[in-house]
Amino acid sequence: MNLARLEKLPDWPARMTADVAAIYMGISKSTFATRFGAIGVKEGANVLWARVQLDRIIAKQFAIPQPVADGDGDSSWDDLR
Repeated sequence: MNLARLEKLPDWPARMTADVAAIYMGISKSTFATRFGAIGVKEGANVLWARVQLDRIIAKQFAIPQPVADGDGDSSWDDLR
């Protein structure tokens, strides 16, 4: 997928090749391959990365709290007072 085609999409694709994923992460393809090559999923002749997977990596890097599987992680009613 080239950059011109990517710019026409309404949002980033859910699954990305290394070229697209590197652009999404803001790094070169070679740096992306070095850092994240091992977590890609092979499908036929392609290796793909999930946008949500990359978002989790970004959130962890910037210490952005992530919701837990059963909701937002806040089981209290404190915010309703």
